[in-house]
Amino acid sequence: MFEKVLFPIKFEEFSLDLLKCILGFKQVGTKEIVLLHVIDVSKLPMDKYEGYSTKEVEIYKTLAEEKMKSAVKIVEEAGLKAKKVIRVGLPYREILKFAEEESDLSLIISGREKKSLLQEIFIGSNTDKIIKYGNLPVFVPKYPAVFGGSKEECERICSNMFKRILYPTDWSECAKATLQYLKGLKGAPIEEIVVAHIMDEKAMKLQPPEKFKEFEKEDEIRLEQIKKELEIFGFKVKIRLEVGNPRSDLIKLAKEEDITMIVVGTHGKGYVEGILLGSVSRNLIEYSDRPVLLIKSEKCTPSA
Repeated sequence: MFEKVLFPIKFEEFSLDLLKCILGFKQVGTKEIVLLHVIDVSKLPMDKYEGYSTKEVEIYKTLAEEKMKSAVKIVEEAGLKAKKVIRVGLPYREILKFAEEESDLSLIISGREKKSLLQEIFIGSNTDKIIKYGNLPVFVPKYPAVFGGSKEECERICSNMFKRILYPTDWSECAKATLQYLKGLKGAPIEEIVVAHIMDEKAMKLQPPEKFKEFEKEDEIRLEQIKKELEIFGFKVKIRLEVGNPRSDLIKLAKEEDITMIVVGTHGKGYVEGILLGSVSRNLIEYSDRPVLLIKSEKCTPSA
């Protein structure tokens, strides 16, 4: 399913640990990992008239080549093919440009940096832009965990990222497309898929009790239908129907269920054209300490 994946590598503190973690995609058919390092021109000293120094760029390239050796070794020792690429430019632009050039890429892995609780890590980041402007699914690992999780906890999740999957649905066409993608993980070492729907508490409070019961029953039936669909593919499935705030409660649910990966579409019914700001998927990427596999589909694109 993900035969060839792109891993933009920045050679920061946890880069090689993260690389070891994503080797787990071998369990779903990954055969090649492309290691792309972009020398960020925005961080290079600039001359007013001549721009950045080509000599300085060559120094950075030499350093990157040396650091690439360790990364390539990790990939090849895992029995996978490694391809190394070094480019100069703005990281997100070079990543998207490369993804367009390599037509057989099936996934981009965009790692998270560890930030303080007061910092936004998503809006305006490379990950944000890759999701917004790219066409491929994006996997967002959380290594190290965003909110101070230990390295040991990260390694536990990395040992089998596909062990317990959370699939949130809001019944949108985007969610349906994501479900079809999820079925493609047949054969992965998945112990259980948790299918969840959070009934919006604010909206439900506006309904009379009999109408709320009607909505609840309808949602139960829909969840059971999805459960049966996935069981046909051999998955063990658990369903969760809750009333609350989808943005915050899905994060709590992921912890309660000890989820190792969240699989979600780029947006649902609350999508605002051009940005993920405020959407459930954006919230999961920003605040959940669990890895997120973000699925992009034509059905996740707003109509004109």
